[in-house]
Amino acid sequence: MKPDQKLELVGEFCQSIFELRYKLRKLFQVKLKEAGISISFEVLEIMKILRQQGGLNQQELAYMLFKDKSSMTYLIDNMVKAGLALRKEDEGDRRNKLIFLSDKAHQLIEQLSPMARHCYLALAEDITDKDIKAGIQMLVKMNNSLADL
Repeated sequence: MKPDQKLELVGEFCQSIFELRYKLRKLFQVKLKEAGISISFEVLEIMKILRQQGGLNQQELAYMLFKDKSSMTYLIDNMVKAGLALRKEDEGDRRNKLIFLSDKAHQLIEQLSPMARHCYLALAEDITDKDIKAGIQMLVKMNNSLADL
């Protein structure tokens, strides 16, 4: 394949990733609104990570979500005000605050779990496990090629 053809394909692939994220975000927002739940997609992302990883500091969350520190502060402040997150002192470094999900957030996650399951299964309805794994491998390779830049 000629370099220009490959360039065009990579550009199209990247655009498809952006489109997928946009459509998935929109689907989640519609489902949240239908359920009468008023939280943002970003808060959902934070909740997912904190559920998987436990207490993390704001910098770690910002890095994992590709957000700047000030955006993360705003999001976490709002989560704390809504009773969805707690800040606790890091026992290893008292200057560091770790973010944890509250009991209310865990209950909300249980409520949202069927909705998330539905969204992800709808997304992958016509895709084989093999195709999904191949897609993940390709994205890992592409991300790794940019790691040193």
